[in-house]
Amino acid sequence: MAMPHLRSGEMANLLLPEAQLLTVPAHALFKDEHLEVIRMHLAQGRSLPSHHVQGPITIQCLSGEVQIELQAGPRIMHAGDLLYLEAGLPHAVTALSETSFLVTIVLLKVAS
Repeated sequence: MAMPHLRSGEMANLLLPEAQLLTVPAHALFKDEHLEVIRMHLAQGRSLPSHHVQGPITIQCLSGEVQIELQAGPRIMHAGDLLYLEAGLPHAVTALSETSFLVTIVLLKVAS
């Protein structure tokens, strides 16, 4: 079942119980014309293959430990860490422990 997006003025608790996180490993909290925010949860050892997005992004580790693979080398994030990636930068993600993180993407219009 898809979880609804937040509407302007609504709040969401990012620190949900683990059992609830496991049922919805990725949830777009909101998306509008310019911004998308996604809460993700990965079990230890799970990964996301190398990918990139058109706009700049931030990754904020909420709990656990996650490794972000970049061309310049890996970055290991712990709870409370924030990582900025410029637009188009390839990256892969691996959970070193049970982890939750928040991804914020600036949505750029791609010229057609």
